[in-house]
Amino acid sequence: MRPLRFTILVTPIIVAAGLLGAASADAADTRWSITGPQHPGEPDRPVWSMAAFPAHPNVLIEATQERGVMRSTDGGSSWTTVADAGGSAWVVHVDADHPGVVYAGTQADGIFKSLDEGKTWTAQNQGLDTLDVRAIDTSGSTILLGTSAGLYYSNDAAHSWKSLGASDLDIAAVALLPKANGLTMFAGADNGTAPSYLLRSEDLTGAWTPVSGGFPGGVTVAAIATGLAPAGGQAPVLAGTAQGAYRSDDRGATWILVNGLPATDYNVVEFNPANSDQIYVASDGDAGSGGVFRSLDRGATWSPLGAGLPDHPRVTALALQPLSPVQVMAANWNPTSATAGVYRITDPGAAVTGATAAPSASATVRASPTPRPSTVSEPGGRRSTAGQDWEKLGIAVIVLLLIAGVVSLRRWRIRREDQRTYLR
Repeated sequence: MRPLRFTILVTPIIVAAGLLGAASADAADTRWSITGPQHPGEPDRPVWSMAAFPAHPNVLIEATQERGVMRSTDGGSSWTTVADAGGSAWVVHVDADHPGVVYAGTQADGIFKSLDEGKTWTAQNQGLDTLDVRAIDTSGSTILLGTSAGLYYSNDAAHSWKSLGASDLDIAAVALLPKANGLTMFAGADNGTAPSYLLRSEDLTGAWTPVSGGFPGGVTVAAIATGLAPAGGQAPVLAGTAQGAYRSDDRGATWILVNGLPATDYNVVEFNPANSDQIYVASDGDAGSGGVFRSLDRGATWSPLGAGLPDHPRVTALALQPLSPVQVMAANWNPTSATAGVYRITDPGAAVTGATAAPSASATVRASPTPRPSTVSEPGGRRSTAGQDWEKLGIAVIVLLLIAGVVSLRRWRIRREDQRTYLR
């Protein structure tokens, strides 16, 4: 009987320990943690853009204010300036079609290119009329730049650049969407004069068409991203604007406001490059609620990812490390307190397996309008929520209380039997 009693007693203890461990692990998964400083002992400077390398997810690149282009080889624990870039950079972009190639757009020194995952850099400015490069995207042999004075492209590996017009617009975001016989190009502006700050072109002639079809006129655009096409459908396009996020599923012909998000500006939008069901957007809070929000169902429902970020977060950049589960990096900058930092979270609901990565668009920081009431909802069936963590803890506590009750009852029965034996 003793082995049986021992098994009966120990099994619930093991179950309770497992539940406590699972709750602790899930709680860690859904909380941001700060990464290493840019320069130990000195305040971090703002980060406007970040990127990770698919082949080496722990190698990260970031575009910073006053510290140029910085690189980490340990997932963000430590950073080194690898390109001074005139002191400040707007954007970094990893070329998904050419392993190891990464571009950096600077605020005053034009565009730089690296062939070795950001270790060494070379300026590539032949043909540029402005050196303020704010947005970059690549597809195949085509590179598209957004600058403070319009758009440029290269089809010779960035050795030379040709103007694509829109010189009266300050271009904050660009995206390239492949098609059977070429590319559809998107450009978003956050300053200048235009009937629409979102433009589309079907060729490299410099002919741009202002986007309408449900997209609001006069609303500035800070970010554009494209995702993988679903079976039998078109690749989704997402635009972050001063008045919410807008989505198109017909290559930009028509647009709808993304529901379920707080009414604020969105300066960063990202699809998981391996699974377009998983979308991340971020706001710097210029027009309301700042922070990071994530959808696992193609944007039908959204969840805030805020635990561990500073109060009133102002997120300026995101990067997805293609691990399994996905790790998300977020840069935060508070201009009031002049504090900055990069944070990491493991997202157990997001994975990268089972699909081929597609190029993702670049974005920088901007925009600012009138807030509307928040409509953030918690999707059903999420794996790592605070409620589920407490549920697991509650079950574990109940199991432990039952064990304590069983042990106490057993001791009482043993003492009673001993007393009876003694009296006899």
